[in-house]
Amino acid sequence: MTYTFLFWLLLIAISLMACGGLIVWGFLRERTSNATPMARNTVMNNMEGLVIVLDARNRIVDFNRTAQTTLGLSPSTIDSLPTGLPPPWSDLFQRYTDTVEGKNEITLEIEDSPHIYELTISPVLDKRDRTLGRLFLLYDITERKHSEKLLKQSEEQYHQLIDLLPDGVITLQNGHILFANPAAVEIIGALSPDELIGRNVMDFVHPSSRELVLQRMKQILAGNAPLPLIDEKYIRFDGQVVDFEVTSRPIEVDGNTVSLAVFRDVTERKHAEEKLLQLSRAVEQSPASIVITNTSGIIEYVNPRFTQVTGYLFDEVVGKNPRFLRTDQTPQGTHQNLWAMITAGNEWQGEFVNRKKNGDLYYESAIISPIIDSHGVTTHYLAVKEDITERKRAQDEIQRANQKLKLQLEAIQLLQAELREQAIRDPLTGLYNRRYLDETLERELARAERENYPVSFLVCDIDHFKKINDTYGHYAGDMVLKNLAAQLTSNARVGDIICRYGGEEFLVILPDVSTDIAYQIAERSRKAFQESGAISENMGIQATLSCGIATYPKHGTKDTELIAAADRAMYQAKSAGRNRVFISQVRA
Repeated sequence: MTYTFLFWLLLIAISLMACGGLIVWGFLRERTSNATPMARNTVMNNMEGLVIVLDARNRIVDFNRTAQTTLGLSPSTIDSLPTGLPPPWSDLFQRYTDTVEGKNEITLEIEDSPHIYELTISPVLDKRDRTLGRLFLLYDITERKHSEKLLKQSEEQYHQLIDLLPDGVITLQNGHILFANPAAVEIIGALSPDELIGRNVMDFVHPSSRELVLQRMKQILAGNAPLPLIDEKYIRFDGQVVDFEVTSRPIEVDGNTVSLAVFRDVTERKHAEEKLLQLSRAVEQSPASIVITNTSGIIEYVNPRFTQVTGYLFDEVVGKNPRFLRTDQTPQGTHQNLWAMITAGNEWQGEFVNRKKNGDLYYESAIISPIIDSHGVTTHYLAVKEDITERKRAQDEIQRANQKLKLQLEAIQLLQAELREQAIRDPLTGLYNRRYLDETLERELARAERENYPVSFLVCDIDHFKKINDTYGHYAGDMVLKNLAAQLTSNARVGDIICRYGGEEFLVILPDVSTDIAYQIAERSRKAFQESGAISENMGIQATLSCGIATYPKHGTKDTELIAAADRAMYQAKSAGRNRVFISQVRA
């Protein structure tokens, strides 16, 4: 009986252990099977973006913590339509009701403030790739967009700054110029950046600086630190040798290392520095007189330079007060001010007019300081004095030289203005040339478009000009050209632009002038030119004029279109018998 009872007790225990194992196995299997959705929920809730999942009926079935906080969602929102959400979210889901997949940037007005979101719509598929719903993922990229905008503005401001810098700025790759700002073009004497782009910078380096420039270029490629300022010599387009102050450093452009160089023309400054350096050397190489006195002003020591300057020997001055050197030419109050400063523990600087042993006067610059011991007590006075007689003379010379330099700089500025005027003028007629026209036309048409007024283009050509040259000679032809320039100028307003466009072809730009008024002006000029004639070697030369007119914006909006239209009208005038004015036909 006892054994039977123990057998059944053991059997029951074994059965319970087996059941417990099955229960634990089931629990662990359940935990393992739930690990994937738990991980998904963790990732989803930690995402910064808003996540909302809609089922096939466009009802909300899931959302993350960010969406819950931002949209004010709750468990009751599950299985409801997103159209019930507050604006602008309800409008968003309604706008993309039929969109299964896509990616866009959208702007939502939230609390009276625009927010930019990156919206990604993705289909939710089952194991058989059947669409169960859609997942909406929204990232707020407002700050990033704002940063991109600021970066773009910063880059634009940077480029404007580079263009406005008075210093030359160029970039180099393998020694060849990739970029040059307007100041660099002007400093090197080029007419445009195109004359520099692609050129090897060594083409402009003076032979005396080539080795130095090559070494610095190698240093740029070898490291990433800027190189210090250095003076180098270069050759301008006109052959002039100039001194540049240059600094450079490597920069990254599109993944490539290029050299950025900033330079300025310091030729004038170098000349001035050389003059000042000569004067400085003369001063530095002249040893100073040293005098040490006690607190009563009695000399205890003088150095050999003192003897050289004054003529007094050491034994002749020790024990004496320096007042024996005084003259009445030192300004009154100088010595009283000196003693007041140094007895108060301060340093004094000033000048004296003293007398040497032989009676000669000399100028002396002095710095006198108290000598203070470790207890703060003044024990002596130290005077460091320099004979500045020659410097006084030199200062007068420098003043005269500075005045001369000022006059030279004024002359240079005047010459620069004259050269600028010559660069944009035709040497024969004094009218503007095509270079000035190219600089002005685009700006003039932009102003006309902005202020909404017409601009008339008048192309004039002297009839049978070649015959005039062949018959009377080129000098006579020049007189005819000058006469026409005078006639056109006499009828012009202040804002009109008169240009010698070709050999005998002239172009007149008339801002804020309609076609009809331009026709009257052209007729008046044509008649005046025909009646005036030109005088060459006491011979009267009669010439006529054919003109064509085109007006912005009626006949074109670009300068090339308008000039071509006026030119065609001028040739029509010539074909119709010359000595007349034709208006261009309106374009279709």
